[in-house]
Amino acid sequence: MSKVENIKKLSHLSFPIKKFLKYYPWKNCSPKISKKLDKKISDCKVAIVSSAGLVVDDEHEPFNHNIKFGDWSYRVISKDVDSSKLKEYHTSNSFDHSGIKKNPFSALPIAHLKDLEKQGYIGSVSERHISLMGSNINTRKLLKYSVPKIIDIFKNDNVDIVIFVPV
Repeated sequence: MSKVENIKKLSHLSFPIKKFLKYYPWKNCSPKISKKLDKKISDCKVAIVSSAGLVVDDEHEPFNHNIKFGDWSYRVISKDVDSSKLKEYHTSNSFDHSGIKKNPFSALPIAHLKDLEKQGYIGSVSERHISLMGSNINTRKLLKYSVPKIIDIFKNDNVDIVIFVPV
């Protein structure tokens, strides 16, 4: 087991990436409103939002790397997706992409949710999950155009819990 002190921080990154991260416009992601869950987790429908930039090959357009400040669009991923069909289009050079490329479910853990459902820990797995592009500094457009549509998807699917997987 490794200790937190031994985890690589920024020292392994190149100078341009360190400089970029120093001035990256980080956002406070603390919710303005919090709601208490009014039922047991074992009765809840659960969905995932991942910022891994995953698309379903031959079904979705890749995320557009040419949009200044980042692609604010999203992709809907079915719970029955074959992991071999998921392709990663995350733009950041600040992390090693090999793990996600080898196992896309490491960034969109649908298979793990299915296991939790089988074991009775959660009620059900949502039919639809969302993939976004991380490293997006165009949050205004993301919040204005994509987030309301994503919320509607989850409301229409009667999702109780959304797990966010930041990449």
